[in-house]
Amino acid sequence: MAGTRRSARQSATTAPKYADSSSEDDRPKANGTKTTRRKRARVEDEVDEDGSPPAKKAAKSKAKTKPPKAEAAKPEITKPSTAAPPAPSSDTNRDKDGNQEVYWLFKAEPLPRYENGVNVAFSIDDLEKCSEPEPWGGVRNPQARNNMLAMREGDLGFFYHSNAKPSGVVGILKVVKEALVDESQFDEKDPYYDPKSKREDPKWKCVGVEFVRKFEDVVDLARIKSHAKSGGELEGMQLVTNSRLSVSRVRKSEWDFIVGLAEKKLEDEA
Repeated sequence: MAGTRRSARQSATTAPKYADSSSEDDRPKANGTKTTRRKRARVEDEVDEDGSPPAKKAAKSKAKTKPPKAEAAKPEITKPSTAAPPAPSSDTNRDKDGNQEVYWLFKAEPLPRYENGVNVAFSIDDLEKCSEPEPWGGVRNPQARNNMLAMREGDLGFFYHSNAKPSGVVGILKVVKEALVDESQFDEKDPYYDPKSKREDPKWKCVGVEFVRKFEDVVDLARIKSHAKSGGELEGMQLVTNSRLSVSRVRKSEWDFIVGLAEKKLEDEA
């Protein structure tokens, strides 16, 4: 999200701005106010050859030689999985019991930063002030866009503050409008205007989101990474394995664990 948005909160003279983060989360609606927008995120085995001639046979010797000591087996080092979380198994992103299968994480920058003279900052507090669904536009990464195409009305996601002090998950939002054409791609005054995208065949789409709640404390990135090591509860989390992706998938187990940290139901290991 970048700049001020062309939505219910925007003046007629400013263009909607969003953003894909380059780094590296029911409720009554709040009173509507105009907000500023956020930025978008723009993410050989060597084979030894032995060409030497065969070694000559050693001369026989009567002297007894001790057999070489067997080398101790080196422990295998298991690297954390980098596989992306699976896509929803159904078009509805719901299991047979109606529960959400894949959750989401949306990055935005809460601190002032300018793109082409436009402040692209957008925080969870800005989202809370919105009186209408906020289009999560300005995303110009195909993988992040495809994640939004897979979202369904009612899906929950984390609002993540990127390039912040500290960066981390700060709350929860809800998808209330499924992917529609992102109008910012056609606006020449928008920081994320895409001259290659044509209205008859638009490249970029975005969902509309609403505020759900803000966490009392930030679940910061360092804390998340501490649980993303091999064997950890967040091993393979896309936020960590593909840190430049501004809209990422979250497994149900990861969602429950981070919510538990935020609600202080879970404690970090000493």
